Amino acid sequence: MSGKSLTKVKVLIVHRTGFVRSGVLSLIAKSIPFTACGETDEAPLARELFLRHKPDLVLIGLRLTGADGIQLIKEFRSLNPAVPILALSEQADAFSAQRAFRAGARGYLSTEDASELLRALDEISTGRPYVGASVLPLILSNFAGGAKSVGSSDINTLSNRELEIFSFIGRGLSVSELASELNVSVKTIETHQMRMKEKLALHSAAELRQKAREWVARSALNRIREEPEAEQAGNGARFRSGL
Repeated sequence: MSGKSLTKVKVLIVHRTGFVRSGVLSLIAKSIPFTACGETDEAPLARELFLRHKPDLVLIGLRLTGADGIQLIKEFRSLNPAVPILALSEQADAFSAQRAFRAGARGYLSTEDASELLRALDEISTGRPYVGASVLPLILSNFAGGAKSVGSSDINTLSNRELEIFSFIGRGLSVSELASELNVSVKTIETHQMRMKEKLALHSAAELRQKAREWVARSALNRIREEPEAEQAGNGARFRSGL
C-alpha cells in the first residue's frame, strides 16, 4: 500500500466475539493506513454496513451470530467483487481456509495470528493473498501429502454449514447443544445430520459421531506436528490479550 496516500483505507469488521472486534478496532486505530468504518456480529447489519459505508476491506469471522461467515463472504463478493476480504477463524484449520478462499476471501488468519493482522490487511489490499503463520504449514502439508494424508476426500463433499456442524459433533456437542450454539432448530440439525450421513455413506448417528471424532483428532494431530514451524514463523499475542 502506498504510504503517500492521504486517504485511509476503510475496514468493516464482522465477528461474533466482542473482545476480538475490540482488539481489531484497537489495532486499526493505532495504524496509519487503516480506519474502521463499522463493526458488528450480525450478518443482516453487516450487509447494511457494507452497502452504506462501501468499505475498502472487510474482515469476516467464519462463525457469526445466527449466520455462516462463508456465505457472507460469497454475498459480499456478489455485491462488490473488488473488495478484498480477510477471513478470521477461531481455529487454525486448513479445511476452513480452503473453503474461505473458494468463497472469495483473499486472506485467512486464525486468532493465533493477531500480530499479523495489519500485515495481512496491507497484503490483500494490494491484491496479494495472505495466509497466517499458524495455518500455512497445515495447508502446505495438505498439498504435499494429498487428501489421503488427512482422510479428507469424502469430507470435502460436505457443504460449509455441514462441515461446521460436523466439527462440532466431533468435539462432542449434542443435537440440542448444536441447535443452541448455531441458533437453529433441533430439526434443522437433524436434517443436516441426515444429509451428512448420505454423503459420507454412514448408516447411523453413532457412525457419524465416530467419523467426526476421528476427523477432529486427525486435524489436531496435524496441528501438533506442524506447531514448531508455526512457532518459528512467529506466534503473536492473542486477540484476547487486549493487543
